[in-house]
Amino acid sequence: MGSEVNVSSNNALSMIGKIPWMLLLIVFLLVAEYFQVSLEGTLGYVFITCAVAVLFIEMFKSGDVSPVAFFVDQFWAVLTVILATGLLTYLYFVTGKEPTFFHWIGFAIVIADALLNPFNAFRTALRNFDVAG
Repeated sequence: MGSEVNVSSNNALSMIGKIPWMLLLIVFLLVAEYFQVSLEGTLGYVFITCAVAVLFIEMFKSGDVSPVAFFVDQFWAVLTVILATGLLTYLYFVTGKEPTFFHWIGFAIVIADALLNPFNAFRTALRNFDVAG
């Protein structure tokens, strides 16, 4: 009976690990821009809360990964940085609008993900090999 709970929790964790969560932040910002939805007020604070939660999920995913999972995680990190940079460029140069505080928070979290996750994977690899840092 206890193994059934363990198997289902492992399936849930592996499913969480396969989703590129940072893309959801970029998609949210793109949809908000496309539909001209203002991020001021409650929606913006919900976005910040979700963005911080996504950062923690991504940090959790980056520890104890296989080489293939590390490569895939880096691929998604680079892609989200590219998309975030494209959105920032679009907002500033094409539409002539200033990115809002909420856009900057989203971009900062995307950059933090791209910088911190390889560090976390390296740190856990050193720990797993019992190498002094």
